[in-house]
Amino acid sequence: MNLLQAFTDDSKAQAGDKRLFLAGYLHRADVWASFSKDWHQELKAWPAIEYLKASEAHNLSGQFHYSRWDEKLRDAKVARLAAIISHYKPISYEVSANGQLFEDELKPVSPYGFGRLHFTMCFTVVSTVSRYVAESPVRAPIRFVFDEQQGVDVDVEMFFSEMIKSLPAEAQNLIDGLPAFKSDKELQYAPLQAADFLAWHLRREHETGEKLARTIGLISHDAHLVQQIPDEMLRSWACHHATLSGVPLLQSKQQWKDFKTMMKTLADAGIAPSKINGAGIYYPEGTSALARAIDWVRRRFGRA
Repeated sequence: MNLLQAFTDDSKAQAGDKRLFLAGYLHRADVWASFSKDWHQELKAWPAIEYLKASEAHNLSGQFHYSRWDEKLRDAKVARLAAIISHYKPISYEVSANGQLFEDELKPVSPYGFGRLHFTMCFTVVSTVSRYVAESPVRAPIRFVFDEQQGVDVDVEMFFSEMIKSLPAEAQNLIDGLPAFKSDKELQYAPLQAADFLAWHLRREHETGEKLARTIGLISHDAHLVQQIPDEMLRSWACHHATLSGVPLLQSKQQWKDFKTMMKTLADAGIAPSKINGAGIYYPEGTSALARAIDWVRRRFGRA
């Protein structure tokens, strides 16, 4: 059975609702290998760049610094790279959420790790793509690769098995291990550069309200998956987190770091704090792993 790979990058608006977009492409691993060879060949072709980053291309900075590039030369280079994406016809997808609402209402009542929107949206990407593949005629294991975000990889690893339990069994069974978080500048992860290109265009259109001529060519004509996290859902999560009395113990970066160290120590000893039912303690069916873990921390330190 062919392995599928989903490569995802991000772009965040700085105005309006400060919406965060995670977007990318899905294709077979063998196709991505051929794509990467063509991509690297174009990167090295005159005028050569080491990698493509859409913001640098737009601003004539970094790899496209104005001392060596002008708009005409830049446009020709990115057009050739965009043509490679179009040639290989990957499935495209986008996930977005209201970043301003997240910062205003959800982050203040959340543990440090859950107060980062990238963390939440990684699971949304996994859910969106795995559900799509599970319902498609050709099903294959999916390996998820995200652009690196400092600390998010460890947080995702800690909660991943619990978070995907909400998915249908068919979708869960297609997920090939933990998501990987890699640099889009590494040669073997060139599809992340294509994902950055797509995410930047989607975010730019949302932020400015203008239609960009290139965006339509970056979106798959076979299937483009779109998932927006509703504002109502963010607010419902905020209400839930506000009921967890131990949250203040986990809101600083150091508190969260200590929590993860403690959780790893217990896990290495074969103990899962989120599943402990101590004397006189009852967790209703459906109580989240986060709620149990936070309650365990609260009881462990005898505070709040």
